[in-house]
Amino acid sequence: MRSFFAVAKYLVIALLLLVVARLVASQNSEQTKILVVHSYNIDLAWVNDIDGGIRRALEDTPLKINARTYYMNLRNHPDCNFYKNAAADVRFTIEDWQPDAVILVDDLAQALVGFDQLRLASGADRTAIANVLNGWLAGDRCATPDLSFFHLDDPEKGHIPEIVFAGVNGGVERYGYNHADNVSGIYERKNYAALIETLISLRDAYTGEVAGIMMLNDASPTGQTENLNYALEDWGPFEAVPPVSAITLEDWEAAVADANARNLMLLIANYQNVRDADGHLVAPDFLIAWTEANAKLPVLGVNTRFVADGGMMTVAIAGSEQGTVAMELAIASLADPPVREQRDAKQFLIGMNQSLVRKRDLELPTIYEAFSREIGTFVEIIEQLYVVQGGAGQ
Repeated sequence: MRSFFAVAKYLVIALLLLVVARLVASQNSEQTKILVVHSYNIDLAWVNDIDGGIRRALEDTPLKINARTYYMNLRNHPDCNFYKNAAADVRFTIEDWQPDAVILVDDLAQALVGFDQLRLASGADRTAIANVLNGWLAGDRCATPDLSFFHLDDPEKGHIPEIVFAGVNGGVERYGYNHADNVSGIYERKNYAALIETLISLRDAYTGEVAGIMMLNDASPTGQTENLNYALEDWGPFEAVPPVSAITLEDWEAAVADANARNLMLLIANYQNVRDADGHLVAPDFLIAWTEANAKLPVLGVNTRFVADGGMMTVAIAGSEQGTVAMELAIASLADPPVREQRDAKQFLIGMNQSLVRKRDLELPTIYEAFSREIGTFVEIIEQLYVVQGGAGQ
């Protein structure tokens, strides 16, 4: 009798587990699975802003979405082996979880993850694209390895999700996205009109000579892309001298000294991967505070974190818009029929440290203060101020 009750007990437990498993499976089948992959980590304000935009988009949709987020943390580990292992972890997650869509943020994720997940057109030269990506990823971190090192020789052959890019500074041709039919996204292309307008305001407020402008970035892949885009832009009425990619602190200091000698205003977007004489990363806040203290002419940032790191002023693309639009595009790509779009950023941020503006004795247009007062974010002497403005159509 006891054995009968023991068997019955185990049968009941087994049935309960079966019911729970079916309920979970049923719930999962009704959910849309979206994986968000960041190239970097939450120590960057940019990443947190994008995550905030993604959360808002999720709150606004009536769909049942199961969203997961993976931070590759590549900025803090700029070496080939870490890149390889981080990409392998993401690929394993995609193969195991099989998300319906994958949102990839910033350029490195497109190369390390997105390229393998493409449905390329029959005429696309996959090997040629892979070779370009391989050299770009290796950069100055390692000797260019075989294509298998970054897994660029073996595309996904099973489940292919929709790919949605965000935070891409230039074009997407390098990643083969222009030859694929499962790609949507939002570009992070800088608002050059807003940058030029702000540079004109700084030039007019500065009492000395302004002979031109120069972009200064670290030598990371993103920094090099920023420099390339800068070189392609028409910066009139300014003379734009060739950009500088600084690998070391000595390189950076020399670039600032050169800008001072030539009466050039600096534009700075990426600066987290500059190394000191011992090969250690220079703290971003130290580097920007030093630059602000030693640059003769006003310096304009092109980065959401620039003011918090000690800079005077910045005009940067809004990360929140990148996140919101990327999630909206991911959802749209899973509709029936799918809707796949590629959009340009429309929102940008203005950041200003009023104490540094006054220290340089600059009289800037009152619109900066007036607008921030209107939305209740102006403080007389501040550490950072971010004002969201809409672009055309907002």
